[in-house]
Amino acid sequence: MTQDISSPNTAQTHPHIPAPKRVSVGAHSLAYDEITPEHPQGNVLFLTGLGSNRLGWRLQLPVFGQTYRALSLDHRDTGDSDPVDADYSTTDQADDAAALLRAVNAAPAHIVGISMGGFVGLNLAVRHPEVVRSLTLVATSAGGAGHVHPDPAGLEALRPDFTLTPGERARSTYSLMMAPDFVAARPDTLDAIAAAASYRPLTPERYARQFRSTRTHDVTAQLADLRVPTLVLHGNADPLVRFENGQHLAAQIPGAEFITYAGAGHIPTLERLTEFNRDVLAFIGKH
Repeated sequence: MTQDISSPNTAQTHPHIPAPKRVSVGAHSLAYDEITPEHPQGNVLFLTGLGSNRLGWRLQLPVFGQTYRALSLDHRDTGDSDPVDADYSTTDQADDAAALLRAVNAAPAHIVGISMGGFVGLNLAVRHPEVVRSLTLVATSAGGAGHVHPDPAGLEALRPDFTLTPGERARSTYSLMMAPDFVAARPDTLDAIAAAASYRPLTPERYARQFRSTRTHDVTAQLADLRVPTLVLHGNADPLVRFENGQHLAAQIPGAEFITYAGAGHIPTLERLTEFNRDVLAFIGKH
């Protein structure tokens, strides 16, 4: 069951952000945005990363929504989705995504996940392959013992300073995650990131729960059994989820395609915006 309602005071505090749709999944409610053309050629679900919300896909949703029914999800405990009071795992988040797709009649869908969203997408393909038409994995990892850990800048990005305002914290974190040349050249992008981060920002407790969920992620043993069309995209200057993790995914998932963004950091959805949208649209258009 879905309805077009927002969390309290959304319109008053952020009048430029449309009210999300909502769907009940078990005991909690999930919020999502949707753009759908008159005759959609399929469904696309965008899954965002650690510490982010559905607005992280604001430059993808209108583009993909010209052709597909395009949805972007607030994971549980983030954005306009319901808070929780207990720890959860990336498999729980994958079950949420599967339940959402079924509830709104959007399965099967092309799944596009970045970083932690890729963790969720991988678990979705492992646990609910019937709802996945294709899988696009962006700056992400199989997890487990073989995961190549962040470099010092990436590690610093995982420790956000909650004494800063949400916008300042986002500027600091994304400046560490993205390529320095891009950060210097595109202050407008950092402005947009700061604005999105100021909407329903995570509390330290919610961030900690979400971070702990990423520590549960390990689909290493299941990669060879995946039979879903897969595209792996990774910047070779990613300080957070190192490039080697993307190489591993592409090598272990049967038939996976691999695109390298030379010089890009952890956010190719912004750092290589035009190429990213083009590459993913071309991939899902084949499936």
